[in-house]
Amino acid sequence: MLSRWGILSAVAMMTKRPIDVFCSRQSHLPPIPATSIPYGPVYNLFPPLSGWRSLAKADVALWTGGLDLQDDSSLAKLCHTWLVFFIYRLLGLKIVCVCQGAGPLESRVGRFLARAVLNQTKVFMARDKGTFDLVFSLRSRAKLIRSHDGIFLPGFEPLQHPTSKVFADLEKASKEHRGPLIAINMRLWFHFTGGFLPYQFAKASFRERADERMSAFADAFVTLIGRLRAEMDARVVLVSMYEPGIEEWEDDATWLGRLKASFANDPAVILCEDDLSIPEFTTLMNGFDLVIGTRLHSTLAALRQGVRAIHLSYTLKGKDIFDSLGLAEFAFDLNGFIEAPEAVFELARATIDQEELPARIAAITANAIAENLQVLDQALAEACTAKMASGGQRSPGNPRSS
Repeated sequence: MLSRWGILSAVAMMTKRPIDVFCSRQSHLPPIPATSIPYGPVYNLFPPLSGWRSLAKADVALWTGGLDLQDDSSLAKLCHTWLVFFIYRLLGLKIVCVCQGAGPLESRVGRFLARAVLNQTKVFMARDKGTFDLVFSLRSRAKLIRSHDGIFLPGFEPLQHPTSKVFADLEKASKEHRGPLIAINMRLWFHFTGGFLPYQFAKASFRERADERMSAFADAFVTLIGRLRAEMDARVVLVSMYEPGIEEWEDDATWLGRLKASFANDPAVILCEDDLSIPEFTTLMNGFDLVIGTRLHSTLAALRQGVRAIHLSYTLKGKDIFDSLGLAEFAFDLNGFIEAPEAVFELARATIDQEELPARIAAITANAIAENLQVLDQALAEACTAKMASGGQRSPGNPRSS
């Protein structure tokens, strides 16, 4: 949602036409002239009637953010994406993949399906060098452009008057504890497989596969938080990146609650249980001195606010994105963290001590935003020019997007 928020904010700056967006809630959209459309069954393979009407009127389909070209979670996802794109092409839409990731693609079938998906797209904006190189190697017909993640676009200014409970808890803890303010994000990860079915259809086996490593992962975080509290008097906020009420067993809050239980009597270890809007979440992230996160966008959200971040990288995308930003030293291998959480503590302490680092991050972020705006404008121009050449009647600068 964070990547999409930035992408939609930028697109709205570039076109005068309204934008239709498939989403779960109107609050998922930035304050732009856009219409929310509910998802249809089978992950929107069958949109509702309002969705079909929107697609029929649209010139361009923007496939925003995310990581849809990979075969480590399941091959079904690739098949689903291909089928959705096939339907869009039948409707005459030009497809632009905006700030997308890719990989890993380690099987012949996975690479074949990914190439088939790409062959239906007009433009693919690769959000990091690793994605660009992988997509380039597939030799598809799509025009390939380098970009950054969609969070490096406009629309993430923090609020001035936060009101959620976590801010009150922080203020109370800060009366006695003066150390750095550090966010921790932990997610369920050790459950992916290269099989055909995604985890949603085999939850029991996926959960069983995850148990041993996740227990070790939680133990490593307890060690890290313990040292942050004892040696730095850090105020630690346990932050979920998963929207409440979607699927409880995959919710970050389930694991963060276990961490809080290990520090049940410590008021300076705070579990953020608020259902925050994106502007409220942006405000929260803006106030930290450091974010240590497993979900990639917990750390990208920090960088977007000029905040120090350490990403516990569980797959190629985290390392690739941090490397592309010039911050490779702050992407730490997740398995290495489990084996030696002390190393991340030392990195965290050294990161806090780098007084010049926020200014460096701010400069990197500003450059990424400028580059993203330029390539997004280029991608939209490519798609709209192609639409006009094929018989479209709308102005190239003002496409209707869905």
